[in-house]
Order: sequence, then C-alpha cells, then structure tokens
Amino acid sequence: MKARYFTRTAGSALLAATGIAAPVSAENLENGDIEDRVIVTGYRLSAPAEEAAADAARQPGNISVIDAESFASRYAIGFADTLAFTAGVVAQPKFGEDSRLSVRGSGLANNMHLRGVELIFNGVPINNTDGFGDYQEIDPLFFSHMAVNRGANGFRSGSTMLGGSIEIEGLSAASLGNQSGVRLEAGSFATTRTHGYTSGTRGQLDYALAATWQRQDGFRPNASQSNGRIYANIGWRWNDAAETRFGVLGSDINQEMPGNLTLSQVLADPRLPDPGAIAGQYARDLNAWRVWTVTHLSTGIGQISVGGSATARTLWHPVPVLVDQDLEDYRLFASWSTQTELAGVPVALTLGGDVRRGETDARVFLNNDGQAGFRIGDALQTGSGAKAYADARFSLTERLDLLAGLVNTSTRREVDNRLAAAGSGDASFSNLTSRLGAVYRFDEALTGFANVSQIFEPPTFSDVTQGGVAGFTPIHAMEGTSYEIGLRGAYERIRFEAALYQINLENEFTAFTVVPGIPAAIFNADDTVRRGFELGLEALLHEGSAGSWRTRLAYTHGDFRFDGDAVYRDNRLPGTGRQRLVAELRYSAGPFEIAPNLTWQSGDGFTDYANSENLPGYTLVGLSARYDVNDRLGVYVEGRNLADEAYVSAVATAADAATANPARFTPGETRAVYAGVTYAFGGGQ
Repeated sequence: MKARYFTRTAGSALLAATGIAAPVSAENLENGDIEDRVIVTGYRLSAPAEEAAADAARQPGNISVIDAESFASRYAIGFADTLAFTAGVVAQPKFGEDSRLSVRGSGLANNMHLRGVELIFNGVPINNTDGFGDYQEIDPLFFSHMAVNRGANGFRSGSTMLGGSIEIEGLSAASLGNQSGVRLEAGSFATTRTHGYTSGTRGQLDYALAATWQRQDGFRPNASQSNGRIYANIGWRWNDAAETRFGVLGSDINQEMPGNLTLSQVLADPRLPDPGAIAGQYARDLNAWRVWTVTHLSTGIGQISVGGSATARTLWHPVPVLVDQDLEDYRLFASWSTQTELAGVPVALTLGGDVRRGETDARVFLNNDGQAGFRIGDALQTGSGAKAYADARFSLTERLDLLAGLVNTSTRREVDNRLAAAGSGDASFSNLTSRLGAVYRFDEALTGFANVSQIFEPPTFSDVTQGGVAGFTPIHAMEGTSYEIGLRGAYERIRFEAALYQINLENEFTAFTVVPGIPAAIFNADDTVRRGFELGLEALLHEGSAGSWRTRLAYTHGDFRFDGDAVYRDNRLPGTGRQRLVAELRYSAGPFEIAPNLTWQSGDGFTDYANSENLPGYTLVGLSARYDVNDRLGVYVEGRNLADEAYVSAVATAADAATANPARFTPGETRAVYAGVTYAFGGGQ
C-alpha cells in the first residue's frame, strides 16, 4: 500500500473517523503489532499518528486522536468538519471557518472567537497569552493529525482550562511520505479552494511546505470570504541525538460577516439578510504570522526539548462596534523527560515549563458604516505568565498504572486605558493545580481509566475590560474539580470508548447582552455543575467479496446547569441541547466508497439563563463518496443538509429572552454540494 495524502495516506480511520482515543493496548502499539487494528477500518496508521495514539492509550481519560484521513473526503474548513465525529465536542458554525467550540460545555457563554480550550499547533499555542484567540489561522489541510484532550485531560499538555486542549501536529516529511501534490475543490455558493504541498528529505534536512487559497460567497448576503494561508515545517538533524525544527504559519483572512436573525426568520428562511450587518459592513479581516523553533536532544539522562515562538497579528473587525487590534506574543519553553525506577517501580517522569508575554494595542470605535467612528475604547493590554508542570507515571504492575501531575500557573493582566486613566487596572492570578489518575488493563482488548483533576482558568482581557468598552473590571478566575471514569475496548469487529464525568465549578464565566449593540458583558456565576456521557464507536458490520459495511458514531450527552444560584436556581446553562448524535454508514468496494451520514441535535436546550426560550433541535442528512482512480489520483463529492432543513447553528446567550434583542440566532448552512480532486506524486513506498 503506497502512502497517499488524500487517498489512503496511511490514514487512521480507526481513530480519526470515530473520535476514539486509541482503544487498543499500548503494548501492541509500542511493539508495532497493529495487524489486528486494520480489521475494522481497513487502513493503517501513519507513523506520527500511531505514536500519538500510543501515547493517548496510556492516558487515564477520554482522549481522541484524529488523523487527517477522516476528513479527506470532505470540504473541511474548520472544527465543525474535522471534529464532527468526536464525542463530547460541539462546534457550532457561525460563518466561514469560525465556530463556537464547546468541549464538555466550555465556552457556552462565549459568543465570539476562541476561549476555554487551549489550541496548540506544532507545540505553539494559538491562544493569546490571556487565553483568547481565533480559529481561522489554522487550515485543516495543514494537519497531519490532532489529539483532543477533553476537559481535564488537557493536563498532559499543561492546559488547566475547562475545555482542555487540542494538540495539532502539522504536515511533515514523515507524515507526507516525501510526497508532493495538489488538491482542487469547488461547490455551492461559488466556493473554490486550491491547495498544494511538497515535502522531501535531503541528507540531514527534511521539509514540508504547503499553501491554500480559498474563496466563497456564502449562502447569505454579506458572507463572502477570500483567504490565503502558508505553512512550512523544516528540520535539521545534527546527529542521531540532536534535531532542530523551524516552522512558519501565515494567514491573510478577509471575511464578511452576515450577522444574525430572529428565531422566526431563521426557521422561515435562513437565507435572509441582516440589514444591520450589511449597513455596518460586518467583517473580520485578520493577518497573522507565527514562527517557532524547537531543538530536541537525546542525552544519557533523558530527552530535552527547548524552543520558542513569536506571533504578530492584526485584526480589523467591524461588528456593531469596530474592533481594531495589533498584537505581539512571545513564548519560551523547555521540557525534560526520562524513565527511571523508584523503590523498584518503573517511573516515567516529565518536567517542563514556559514563559510568555504578549501586548495588544486594542482600540474600539463606533461602527460608522464599516468605518471607524467615535473612539469608545483605547488600551494597551499587556499579558504575561509562567507555567511549570510535572507529570509522573508509576507502573505498579503489568496491568495497573498510576499517574500524578502538578501544574503551577502564574499570569498577569495589565490594562493601560488611554481614554480614561481611572479605567486602568491590573490583576494577577496563580494556582497550583493537581491531577491523579489510573489506567487498568483488564486484558489486551479492554482498558479502564479514571481521574480526579482540578481546573483553573483565568479571565481573558475581553473579560476584564467587558469586551474592550469598559474600564478594568475585577473578574475572578474560574476554578473547579473534574471526576471522570471510562472504558475503551478493541475487538475484532468493534472498537469503542465511553466516559462518564462530573465537573463542579466556581466563578464560571457567564455572558449576556446588557445593552443592545455592545458586546456581551461578562460575569462570574456562583456554583455550576456539569454531568456528561461520551461514546465513540466504530464497527465492521459485514465484509465479503462484494465489499464491506462499516459504521461509526459519536454520541454526546451533557447536562450543564447552575447549582443553587441565588437568581437562576438550578436552571440549565444556555447555548446547546443536552444530546447530540453523529453517525455514518460506510460501504466500500475496492477503490469506491460511499457514506450517508446523519447529525441529530436534541431540542431541549435554552437560549437564555432564565430558561424561558427553547433552542430548537434539528436533524441533518448528508452523503459523501470518493473514488481512488489509482494510487495517486482521487476524487470525492459531498452533499450537506440534503433535506435543506432550516435550523439554528448558534445563538448569542441572553439573561432573559423576553427582554433581549430577538436577532441573536445564526442560521445553519442550507443545502450544499462540494467536490474535489487530488493528485499526489513523488515519494511513496
């Protein structure tokens, strides 16, 4: 089987397609014994994804490894596409690549951008120093694979945020098999996308380079976009014990924003315009450059890694107000890992840490038909912080591992308000966060896991400045404890992972509109609680000379609510329904594959904290198919929302729907069809 980027790039549909976190024994992975792994999916893991899966299999929590192969037959532009089959994760598309991403209920009150989840690309945080950020800088076509560390499982990457972390590994010469290629796509709403990549090894040097250009008009007025992105990953091996890598990630994003509608408008005709968005020329124009380097050293005392990154970004963002920002962000990091024995017990130990500093020149204006009007916010926001962590694994028996970890976080927010000195302020946040977990292997097919972990998430600059339009506001850090237990299994025809969790929080960030046209105000709630169940499953239903039938599904149940709040009692937290199911039935015969899919969201959610208005559910039907002409040439076609159902994709939360702005609803994409062709050359095995 040859390595191919689009068609069967050593893809791991086993993990990627299901969102199941390596439900096989770590010993099999380490020994390279993966023959039984291909029974369900028919595909082998790429070497980088296999290593990530082996690591995930040793963790005491629900972690998913997703290989790029799982979305290679789709028009994937954001997390709503790449994480569709990942239980516990809900990505609600808003426009273009932007989504409101929620992992175990994180970020439900966040009606814009990225928060509550640490997004890491090739070891470089995409979040700003204060935890805020943008998804659009990341192109899924630059992915090799990614690990979704749900909730407190983000501990292993140093994240103590409620939603955990998503670690993305970019393309490399190893994951591409020293290949080059192109990908051409087109579809509904005047969509076109062109992607090219090349990779190779020249002696001690290896490289992977990629670029994507994309444009789309969108299914609503004022929804067009034109984006360009580039990526480079270059390595130099000094000798068998030392390697240095350099990387670049650049984005030039120009997006119009179609705005929101009322609920009745969405359900009647989701294609309707938002007159305010058109008059105000709502848009998000983002230019960002990230560079990084890391050196790995293998020594007699273990593995040492040291490196750093630098980011420069500008944002021009007309919405009801106009946000104009320039940001610089810097980070230095180091880690050391080793294996030793303590009182005869094998121990794997990792120590590490980083220091970060970022400055944002943040200006906010009244929106004067898409131009800067009266200045209502002007501040220099300086964030700094340091983090140190320790992680230890004790192999008590052949079956039982205990894991313990500590993360010490210290961070600071300083706001120099240049409009009014009285609006300046600063605050520091620090915490020592701990985790204790266990992994028990019943046999080679079945593993149990459990963990108790603490959560610590300081507020962002948007929180402490109330969207950049108020003076410094003392917002407390969110803290809590997470409890998780689960099972993962790998048998001849079925693989699964299931987890139960409860998260108790104090000072949860809540947001709702106080004054129409001004970004939502941020408050600390009292006690809140989250209870959930996650199930990822893939099964081989039938295999014969006429082809094979496989299925995969991701089921999410989440009950998120206040816990005896003085105002909202035990009301549910708004933003999403309690249940979500994504399922697919896939038929494969030789080079041909066809897969109908279904997405069901329950209609038991609310749009407000008063729980006075229901958030409607929906059922979407789609279909994808692909044909591998040969080892190098492949084609695909994908249909979405084929029944053309009108549905709400996301809602801006409110205190009480009866008194809130009714135009708070983002309509979901209407019926759409996309198609693509890929061609790979060079490399191979």
